[in-house]
Amino acid sequence: MSGSAIYVRCMSELTTDALREIEQIHSSWIEFEVAGEGHSLMALCADDIELWPPDAQPLRGRAAVSALIAHGTIRIHSIEITNRRIQGSNEIACLTASYKTTFSSAEDSTPRQALGSHLWILRKRASTWVVALVSWSLWAQ
Repeated sequence: MSGSAIYVRCMSELTTDALREIEQIHSSWIEFEVAGEGHSLMALCADDIELWPPDAQPLRGRAAVSALIAHGTIRIHSIEITNRRIQGSNEIACLTASYKTTFSSAEDSTPRQALGSHLWILRKRASTWVVALVSWSLWAQ
């Protein structure tokens, strides 16, 4: 499916139940990320999950994404989400939001902040939504 086809499909209407479910998935992801619960986070993902980080090669598949999460050296203290928007259809949804993440590294425990935005693509699998793609930008660090 081309990018323009995905965009057109994301402009349709979602049901109120679907919006609530996607909002809950997004909130759970943030909670799991702050808690360092990579296994729980991966349970929200499609088998062919893709991560598109800024200034790095995309990661594709559960094994590659799990490896990145398991070997992370960043401790996330908090994530604040603003400007969340969700659009979609019965099969696919697009979520955009701005974030402010407070974090520290294994080498330096001084808390720092990162500001940016992210784009998620979710798709309906059986009767539940799963995260298929996460891409994010970094405005300031």
